[in-house]
Amino acid sequence: MTQLTGFIEEGFSTVREAVVEVMDRLSVDFRPQVTQAVARYARRQIKFIEILLRRLILLLASEIELAPPAKATSTPSTREPQTPETRASTFKLLPKLGEAGTPFERLRALHTAPSCRNTASAPLLHRLGTLLHHLENPMPLARRMARILGRLKVEGEPRPVILPLAGLHRAAPQLALLTTSLMLHGNDVLRDWFDTS
Repeated sequence: MTQLTGFIEEGFSTVREAVVEVMDRLSVDFRPQVTQAVARYARRQIKFIEILLRRLILLLASEIELAPPAKATSTPSTREPQTPETRASTFKLLPKLGEAGTPFERLRALHTAPSCRNTASAPLLHRLGTLLHHLENPMPLARRMARILGRLKVEGEPRPVILPLAGLHRAAPQLALLTTSLMLHGNDVLRDWFDTS
């Protein structure tokens, strides 16, 4: 077990504890609606936890040795239709870089947004459940991330850079320390990427 492997395992357990803490805060009195403050807190924590999970998966993917891809068969494989169970476990490994549409469409959407925010606890608990599912078994995501990074490296894409996160003063001390360490370890892992600069 390398030092990085121990760090990854400890990181997954810290993130798992953070997910459980947010779930507890959301389902404390089992109401279908929560206050706007709790919903805002949960959305902020979910976004933060997703970033940490992506960075942990990046470190895990760096330790995976993938076999060369097998020759594809001539007949295309058919995809199974998505059911609520399969759709529930989707997780975006690479975040969206920008919103769709022109700047005018985005401004128009701001004015047509509903006046009250969605404060239902079920969608938030569902996202947290999906995160817990991926925290229990991160290897499929790590293999997928390793394939994506390998493909990007072969295509000559620029080296990804892990930037520091803002707002760490609101995070728990363990999560703030984990975030800073993940940034440093992640950039070290990506250091061997070909860079033209």
